[in-house]
Amino acid sequence: MLLKATPNTPWPYPGRVTQKISHEEMMADFENEDIDDRFRGLLTKARPVKWGFFHHWRTATYYKGRICLLGDSAHASLPFQAAGAAQGVEDALVLANVIQELAKGTDTNDEIQAGLKAYDAIRRPRAQKQLEQAHEVGTWIYFQDEKFGENMEKILPNLQQDRFDWLWFHDLQEDVDRAVSMMKETSQ
Repeated sequence: MLLKATPNTPWPYPGRVTQKISHEEMMADFENEDIDDRFRGLLTKARPVKWGFFHHWRTATYYKGRICLLGDSAHASLPFQAAGAAQGVEDALVLANVIQELAKGTDTNDEIQAGLKAYDAIRRPRAQKQLEQAHEVGTWIYFQDEKFGENMEKILPNLQQDRFDWLWFHDLQEDVDRAVSMMKETSQ
């Protein structure tokens, strides 16, 4: 069951990401006459739980001092592009290569700061773009977009036509190389 939360109506269960609900409360979402009774029959077996969707809109930086964030701690994403976990793996790849390069040197504080700054400069724009687009896709598929509403003829073309190419066909080795190069330039 999806609870539509907005900035004016936040998640009503602080400290929890799920909430058990009654079977009747769940079935209220399936009262539409277009829903097949066989599907409703399957739902009698469900143990209904309401899940919160949380979206960390923007992060100013992914590091401070010698502490660095990656994955969901840096950019918790809605699931509507199926790319949040992959962004965390990309973070880890770039950061691991920066750390590997740092291990070759003297690891002065300036070098470490240069490495974390390079990681941030490479990863944050891409991860933030994914995060923002996941939110946008969520508004489309739940018919909450002001411009498209419930008009699938407007929504579908925006979910197609190479929309995800930047995400799926990105050159990660280029990101690694840029981060390491940026780090070396800054620390010299």
